[in-house]
Amino acid sequence: MTDAGMNEAMLASLELAAEKSGDIAPAIYDRYFERCPDSRAIMFHTDEYMRGRMLGEVFRLFMSEGVAEEREYLAFETTNHRAYGAAPHMYENVLLAVRDVVQNVLGDDFTAEVNAAWERRVSELLGIIRPLTTS
Repeated sequence: MTDAGMNEAMLASLELAAEKSGDIAPAIYDRYFERCPDSRAIMFHTDEYMRGRMLGEVFRLFMSEGVAEEREYLAFETTNHRAYGAAPHMYENVLLAVRDVVQNVLGDDFTAEVNAAWERRVSELLGIIRPLTTS
């Protein structure tokens, strides 16, 4: 599948999840805290508005045409989050929590093609994030 096809599959899955379930943000945070219980303590200080903004940025990363141009943004954010106690594994868990919720909402509509698009984007993002958080 082409890069454009991957992006289309990613966008379509997010749109369909929103159509089927409305606001998936609460489910994403529930899933994130299940996957990563230690993140709950550092997220305690956040309110619904701040969580919405953070998740909006995660959605933006998933919906962008490519991730290479996001390197500076990710470097800035991982540096900022380090001050709050964010650990490297938390980034993967939040990305996978979004995928898990979309997969759950879509059910049979979460096809092998859609799964491949999610796997690729998560892998691309982590390829940038991991070196930033382990240095």
